Amino acid sequence: MMRSLYSGVSGLKTHQTRMDVIGNNIANVNTVAYKASTMSFQDLMYQTTSAASGADATTGRGGVNAKQIGLGVATGAISNSITTQGAAQTTNDAFDLRIEGNSFFVVNNGSENLYTRAGAFYVDGVGNLAMKTTGYNVMGWAADETGKLSDELTALKIMSAENQVSNPEATELARITGILDKNGSKLNNGGQSISLQIYDDLGYSYTCNYNITPVTDDNGNVVEGKYKIALEKMVDSKGETLGAANYLKQYDANGNLPAEYEPTNNAFKAEEVTFGNTVIGKQEYSITTSITNAGTSSEATTYVVKNYDGTTKNFTVKDEAVAYYNQLTGLEIKSDEVIDVDAAVIESSFAVYGFDLEYDTANGSLKSIGGNDSKVKMNLNNVKPSMKTVTIDFSGSSNKANGGVATIEGKAGDAEGNKAGKKVGKMTSLSVDGNGYINATYDNGNSRVLGLIAIATFANASGLEKQGENLYSASLNSGEASIGEIAGQGEKMTNGTLEMSNVDLSAEFTEMITTQRGFQANSRIITTSDSLLEELVNLKR
Repeated sequence: MMRSLYSGVSGLKTHQTRMDVIGNNIANVNTVAYKASTMSFQDLMYQTTSAASGADATTGRGGVNAKQIGLGVATGAISNSITTQGAAQTTNDAFDLRIEGNSFFVVNNGSENLYTRAGAFYVDGVGNLAMKTTGYNVMGWAADETGKLSDELTALKIMSAENQVSNPEATELARITGILDKNGSKLNNGGQSISLQIYDDLGYSYTCNYNITPVTDDNGNVVEGKYKIALEKMVDSKGETLGAANYLKQYDANGNLPAEYEPTNNAFKAEEVTFGNTVIGKQEYSITTSITNAGTSSEATTYVVKNYDGTTKNFTVKDEAVAYYNQLTGLEIKSDEVIDVDAAVIESSFAVYGFDLEYDTANGSLKSIGGNDSKVKMNLNNVKPSMKTVTIDFSGSSNKANGGVATIEGKAGDAEGNKAGKKVGKMTSLSVDGNGYINATYDNGNSRVLGLIAIATFANASGLEKQGENLYSASLNSGEASIGEIAGQGEKMTNGTLEMSNVDLSAEFTEMITTQRGFQANSRIITTSDSLLEELVNLKR
């Protein structure tokens, strides 16, 4: 049987394999991040009919080359153009990611890590970042509330309950800005009001209402550039006053109220708010309750609770009166705190204190507040433990003519908005930056890192084995994966885009033509060899 017949057969098979490779490339022309394959040929083997001989000096004959007859062709290698970057396809999906470089995303199928260039990701039903096609989890390093990354490579659960909210922050800084016109109608008719919204550590908001009034001398004349500012009340987000005791209080250097302002033996001590160290004025508010000692035989027939505005409310049941008092003040009254037997008065006085607010009469700039240069402190932790001391800066205010219109106002935070306090934030958006960090933004203005997407590199990326579904696995010839962050490789990610297939259709069609011609030529080998065999058979005739 002729050897050329089998050479032709091997040629047909090898060209068929090459056509299979080309067909697969063309079929995946729109597959995300598909890497085209190329096939190379190699000759199969040779039959040596005469070995080579060297030159013989004795006989004077030269050397003779070996006589070898080839026995066909075989597939030499099928290579992936894995390092050739595909073009970018814009999708505007925040979790469609494209690597600009030679790295791979790391995903996990539940039992092992696999690698992919197809960055079409989404957030699944349990909050994990996963592949859209397979659901395999994207691997990386999760971050805690401070943004510190974990040392453990894990599935990125970015929509956990903890990540969907941002912790609140208590207000610690505030400022008073704008113009206080001495001819303002409000200033000279009850006082110029200012409101300042603050937050506590739990994210609840409160409004501090201040009032500014002119200072007068003993004759009732207004003193130029001098005013009083006092905190009148604080209300919560529902508009309710924080009990009857949420007023400004004066403390001495040791943190105690002056003796003349201390409650009497029969009085119930209220909550106190510290704001500065200068007493300007005082307004007395009291709550009085007529209750007889439950431990005696004498009992009152009427129980009266007097509000700080002078209104009263009568009760016939002591428990109801106590309950109302508690609701009014936020304080707890016990029966053993009722001292007098005969309709004793339990009284709490709440004094409102303010500050000297002084401006330079030459240029209208702030001269001092509360005897300090420009700042005073409002110690609110006595109102609620969740509140912090707020330092208020008055340097942004001035005392100038403005057509009788006051623009003075209170703003939380410093000039850059720091320490302004924040409510509990709800997640509003997610994004991935060029270094693979997943960032969340919240409606309270906060933003933080939720995690970092891992990438893998290989000593020989072309040695990776394709697993289908746009996935690769490490092989003996690729080397082990080196997992790290993309910035360390001098590469970056772009979001809202995907890597397209790197298949070049013009090259594939050209390869298809040469493959078709090669197949035809090998088929001619077979038909020609068959004709020769037919002539050989015909010799017997």
